[in-house]
Amino acid sequence: MTTTKTVDTRRGRRDLAVLTAGLGVSIAGDAAALIALLLRLQPHGSGWVAALLAAELAPFVVLAPVVGRVVDRFETRAVLIAALLGQAVVAVPLALLDGPLPTVLLFAALASLSAFVRPATNALVPAITGPEGQQRGFARLGLGFGLGWIVGPAAGGLLTGWFGVRTTVLADAATFAVLAGTCALLTVRRRPDPSANGRDRSGGLRLLLADRVLSVAILGVAVCTGAAIVDNVAAPFRFIDQLGASDSQYGLYLTLWGVGSLAGAQVLPLLRLSHRTALAVACLTIGAGIAGIGVAPVLLLAYAAAVLGGVGNGMLNVAQSALVTARTPPERHGRAFATVGAVVQTAIGVGTAAAAPLVAWLGGGGAMLTAGLTSMAAAVTVLLLTGSA
Repeated sequence: MTTTKTVDTRRGRRDLAVLTAGLGVSIAGDAAALIALLLRLQPHGSGWVAALLAAELAPFVVLAPVVGRVVDRFETRAVLIAALLGQAVVAVPLALLDGPLPTVLLFAALASLSAFVRPATNALVPAITGPEGQQRGFARLGLGFGLGWIVGPAAGGLLTGWFGVRTTVLADAATFAVLAGTCALLTVRRRPDPSANGRDRSGGLRLLLADRVLSVAILGVAVCTGAAIVDNVAAPFRFIDQLGASDSQYGLYLTLWGVGSLAGAQVLPLLRLSHRTALAVACLTIGAGIAGIGVAPVLLLAYAAAVLGGVGNGMLNVAQSALVTARTPPERHGRAFATVGAVVQTAIGVGTAAAAPLVAWLGGGGAMLTAGLTSMAAAVTVLLLTGSA
């Protein structure tokens, strides 16, 4: 019996390492391709740039009901591999066709397939780690995600500058193929329960609303995320116009946030907090970091606040996934993760739309202070309304 447990543990660690490495490569490719495509569309005007960003977000919201049911009704590794191979195929014409309309339409198709990848990946983690190792598993996944987003934008700028948009997007197609290949090496299987799926026709939104802790917590996450996304718009005005940062110093802020996010994802499992407490602490930390950037009198203190905000960001990613996993049955994880993803993406869209008028009204610092305090208020709400979990 002990030998079997050791083998299973080794397989779980191997599967988690494979999934993390593959995700890191794919995320880096996605980020690089997005930078390249934004540069392709920039000469065509801001409307096409906005259309590309909308094409990235909309499929996660619109397709959430379909995605959740597919992930729950079919073997999850197979869904993941099929979606990744589909992305590799779509990325080839996306690289070769230069017009703005084909670019936006093909990017929307790419994002539609991507909408299957994250719920499927998240649903595999508890199947790999078991109930006791979920935070650790999601923390490891956060490592790959964070490294991908640190490396990807820089690589996208360099590759596009050296070789052009076409080569950069073709490189992204290769990363999808790499991730599909690594997923084929996974030994874990998350097979559906046919009898349960036949009886259970509830959608992901109903699952969330049926659980008070989960619904309040995800609402708090949405408020926190929508407020925090204001940072993306306000930060250039805050750092460059108000704190006198150069372009490279502004870039360092983005790097420091990413480094903090990596650290936060790895630190959270060591704190041994309940899932709902971890979520509240994460929102509180993000808010404190963003508000700190908004009021920092000098650049060095703004950098320190950026690291703090990044730590909260990394903690939030892990805590959110662990809470969803813990409070929904395994056979419903696909629907739950797809719906949570749709809620978060909607919050990102709302926050992005609100950011420009907020910055125009309050300035970069005032907008970041307001966003940070809103995130902190969301944390307090989660703590007060969810009770013990």
